Amino acid sequence: MRPSRLSIALPLGLLLQAGLPVVLAAVPAESTPPPAPALGTPAPASPAPSAVAAALPTFGLQEIRSGQRGYGLSVFTGRTAERFEVEVVGVMRNVNPDNSYILARLTGHGLEKSGVIAGMSGSPVFLDGRLAGAVAFSWPFSHEAIAGITPIESMHHLGKAGAVPLNSAPPLPPVGLSDLLAGRVPQDLLVRQLANLRPAMAGGAVPSVQWSTAGFGERSMGMLREALGAVAPAGHTVSSGMSGGSGASGMSGAGGGTGEPGAESQITPGGSVAAVLVDGDLSLAATGTVTDRIGGQVYAFGHPFLGLGPTGVPMATADVLTVLSSQYSSFKIANIGEVVGAFEQDRQAGIAGRIGAKAPMVPMTVRVHGLENREFHMRLANVPQLMPLLVGSSSLGSLESASYTAGPQGIDLQAHFKIAGHGDLAIAQSFDGDNAGAETASHLLAVAAYLVQNPLERVKIESIDVDISQVKEPRAATLTDAHADRTVVRPGERVNLSLDLLPYRGQPVRHSMAIDLPADLSDGKYSLLIGDGASADAARLSIEPVDPVSFDQALALLRSFHSHHEIMVLGVLGSPGLSVAGEAMPNLPASLRSVWGVAGSAGVVPLRLAIVQTLREPMPIPVEGLVRVDLDVRRRDAPAGGPPGGSGGPGAVPMGSESGEAIQ
Repeated sequence: MRPSRLSIALPLGLLLQAGLPVVLAAVPAESTPPPAPALGTPAPASPAPSAVAAALPTFGLQEIRSGQRGYGLSVFTGRTAERFEVEVVGVMRNVNPDNSYILARLTGHGLEKSGVIAGMSGSPVFLDGRLAGAVAFSWPFSHEAIAGITPIESMHHLGKAGAVPLNSAPPLPPVGLSDLLAGRVPQDLLVRQLANLRPAMAGGAVPSVQWSTAGFGERSMGMLREALGAVAPAGHTVSSGMSGGSGASGMSGAGGGTGEPGAESQITPGGSVAAVLVDGDLSLAATGTVTDRIGGQVYAFGHPFLGLGPTGVPMATADVLTVLSSQYSSFKIANIGEVVGAFEQDRQAGIAGRIGAKAPMVPMTVRVHGLENREFHMRLANVPQLMPLLVGSSSLGSLESASYTAGPQGIDLQAHFKIAGHGDLAIAQSFDGDNAGAETASHLLAVAAYLVQNPLERVKIESIDVDISQVKEPRAATLTDAHADRTVVRPGERVNLSLDLLPYRGQPVRHSMAIDLPADLSDGKYSLLIGDGASADAARLSIEPVDPVSFDQALALLRSFHSHHEIMVLGVLGSPGLSVAGEAMPNLPASLRSVWGVAGSAGVVPLRLAIVQTLREPMPIPVEGLVRVDLDVRRRDAPAGGPPGGSGGPGAVPMGSESGEAIQ
């Protein structure tokens, strides 16, 4: 038996619709409840592996009567399901359309003191010896173990939904392509996206998922708690099979082994089961209880996991270490074991999956350099709605595990996304300041989100490789001014530029560079936009906005990223043009512009400026800022000079986010 990694069990949450009354059904007097096993009767043995292929007899919702007694099965320690007692209180009818729930009081195994235990989600409940449903939700701070039970017929409908449809549409990315290219990524994007893992609650019910994490530091754990509610740290053992992961499920403990022979025999009614989102040096998972198994079909939880509908998440065994009692909501602590299949449906009545099914995962490697040199290997659930936030949280957790994320620092990021059929996407960016760690994670999240959630083409990411270089202080220098050695120039001449930089906690410095003007410039105003790569990208998109109509066009834009480690010079002049079908077309003759105008295409955007030259120069430290230098181009009969050190005035014109529009 390989050692397994530690996780914390899933809580018993279920979404209750806001504003709907909770009604306990009246009980007809003419029907006598069928006899139930007496309290204290020894727990029946869990079904043998050979028996789980047969469907258990079921107890219908229409047979439920107040006062009926039965029992449930759940694991309280180890792997063996043990009996607890159940007394029916009534039926909560039509809590939401076509969904009713059995309300019951649970006793035994200290439930009178602990209340309903998170991790009992899915625990099968039997009345008259027949399967009636699954423990699904409760309320925090309750003085009694009162649980909502999802009827088994509702759960069995999950098995009729079929396998994961590969053409289901993911949500739109949280950051649009233009904002991503311009560096307008919210610093709290990771926290916002993590909140998607916690469905909104109503009626006082506790969240439906109790998360377990391993490898995350205190700050990243704090983010998880802020977004998800109750999150507890845990330990785990990493298998050597993680190296160079294959991108498919089949992990051994936290690694990528073939699975323990016979592990699937643990997946029986009342046994513990886990849904795994991140596995490896870092992990993120949740555990609950198996409600029913018919052949290879498994039903669990009795409530939504994430509410994704069709999905593909690895299904793993779990061993319960103990139950931790809490005034808010008690929970199980468990080790996650072998992956034995995949959950394919995640709906209101619970989750369903199949033994032996494969849930593809994306291998991710994070290397942290600088203050500490560490390498982390993870695999992420390949679910478009979730994978971007798993990328962001895993990168932040890796950085914090190797070093730290809070406080003043500088980070250089390099990442490679291997995209099936499209080659690699390489990105590079720098972040400085107190929030550099969170900004790095949010940037990676935004890139991954655009790739897998873009509206143009379904994209498959085959692997992610991340390098994070960290220094203990910010390094970014602010670009405060720029000057040209003259302002009256001729086409084709070389112009020398002087850039004034103010380093972090340093003295002002001057950086020199030269630019050769285009030989075909016409007389008139010619402006140079000078700034760091990210600011220049924002200006470029402001001047020549494009809306890609194909993923190849979008990928080309992503590959045109520039970082704060570069100084960019954009040569801009007034020249009418058009942006057509995702391509900028500056300097168009009036006849062509009029043709497009008559066509009235919705994809045509008029341009009034054109970028006619670009100069890029790497910098040893990051730079922030954007300024403008205006030149006067004269082809003939013009003195080749101007005010010394001038740029049409006392210095350059500072540029903000609307730099392109400031040029007249």
